[in-house]
Amino acid sequence: MHRQLGDRTGEGYALIGLGLVGQREGRHVEAAGQHQQALELFQQIGNRTGQTDALDSLGVVHTSLGRPDQAADYHQQALALARDAGDRNLEAWALNGLGEAAHTADRPAEARDWHATALGIACDIGSRGQQARAHAGLGRVHTTLGQPTLARDHYQDALALYTDLGQPEANDTHARLNTLE
Repeated sequence: MHRQLGDRTGEGYALIGLGLVGQREGRHVEAAGQHQQALELFQQIGNRTGQTDALDSLGVVHTSLGRPDQAADYHQQALALARDAGDRNLEAWALNGLGEAAHTADRPAEARDWHATALGIACDIGSRGQQARAHAGLGRVHTTLGQPTLARDHYQDALALYTDLGQPEANDTHARLNTLE
């Protein structure tokens, strides 16, 4: 039986969703497999937005696994697709991912630049989730650089956004902010 394109798109996003749950539960290798399956499916059906989402998710998993160079490769691919499509939201996602990978690779100045660029785009388009992610990344960077006042300011902005959005990242951000107090 022939499946419709919409069914395959839903299948791809279901795989990404399962991968995201796995990531939150610390099952990163399993999550990577689900994101890879989603990427392959989106490539088969020619869904570039889905490919971008899957690539970004693979980058996040590889950052969590301590593989920042692989993560950066995935985020760079996602960034290229997002820019090609003119999708500023996906561009902010990929830029934040590059910042997280650079921070994991102990390149805080590079991480700061990626997150700052992501923050600018996220503010321009009103993407509060990516604003929060960028602020949290900048908080980590400024902590690493020994700039607690700047770190605190970014963590406070991230916490306010994450809390308002009902995001679970608010808990981690609150804990990071408390370590600066």
